[in-house]
Amino acid sequence: MRRARFYGIRVTLGQEVTMALLIEERVKANKLPVYSLAVLPGLRGVIVAEADVSYAVQRAATGLKHVRGLMRGSMEFSEVEKFVAPKPMIEMVRINDLVEITGGPFVGMKGRVVEIDKSKGEVKVEITEAAYPLPITISAEYLRILSRQKEEGGGGR
Repeated sequence: MRRARFYGIRVTLGQEVTMALLIEERVKANKLPVYSLAVLPGLRGVIVAEADVSYAVQRAATGLKHVRGLMRGSMEFSEVEKFVAPKPMIEMVRINDLVEITGGPFVGMKGRVVEIDKSKGEVKVEITEAAYPLPITISAEYLRILSRQKEEGGGGR
């Protein structure tokens, strides 16, 4: 039994859903062995198609106005999985990470993570752009990680 693979179809930005619907119609009309089509929010300009062989995907997509071509090679499920079911930000953020705030009254400011409360989904961030240490508590979903820092060790001389 062959395992289905995932293939990327490059399309014009903003035309992903329209092209996926047109490709779906072609798959049904020509009875091509394409099992699924997915427009993933994290992959702009790409439609992910699940099929046994690439020629079926190419045949379904070739000749459409906004299709720019197939991506080379196939993708593994592990590569697609992170876009299908992304981890919550509270699981990814760590103490001492440099983050940017993407929501709330402090939008655009950068800070360092001081404390994490996973039960509430909140993070205490110390704003680095302030003249004095300014700790704020904010939802982890309003953060974007800029760089990771190692936790400071308590050991020493």
